[in-house]
Amino acid sequence: MKPAAINRHDYPELDAILWDRADKYIDPKVAFHLYEERWRFVAQERLRDHESALIKELAQTYGHGHMLVA
Repeated sequence: MKPAAINRHDYPELDAILWDRADKYIDPKVAFHLYEERWRFVAQERLRDHESALIKELAQTYGHGHMLVA
């Protein structure tokens, strides 16, 4: 199931990696790709449970269960 548009302010680490975007809502597919591309900037120790769940859901939906991070 495709998640609805994501409110960036509900997910602190997502909000942090969206430094070059002003939109309040972001397309889930875009969010997934930005998590992948900017994973090195995500403070994983600060991920809250609901954000970890979002990342897992996005990986299932758009990454066939995987995230390709550098």
